[in-house]
Amino acid sequence: MAKMNPLVSTIVQHIMVADNDPTAWRNDLIRNQFFSAQEAKDLSDREVSLIHHALLTQHYSQMSSDQLLKETQKRNMKYHVNLESEQFQMGAIGY
Repeated sequence: MAKMNPLVSTIVQHIMVADNDPTAWRNDLIRNQFFSAQEAKDLSDREVSLIHHALLTQHYSQMSSDQLLKETQKRNMKYHVNLESEQFQMGAIGY
């Protein structure tokens, strides 16, 4: 199994926090026919959140690094690499 790009987790967490709307996520589950209306209604907000998180992770893990970088730009996500001064050369080589 291929290792998941760390940007996937970053993007998914950003979306989960920025779009925190279990009602909208529940409606998406119904609209995309993952659950019937009654089944989705019976799910707790926590369960809906976990399902939404898993679906986002699956979706973004199928993208290339370039596509993930475009997604971060689209969502105005800022990120940086913080290298300690005594480890700068090792960190720069590793990066």
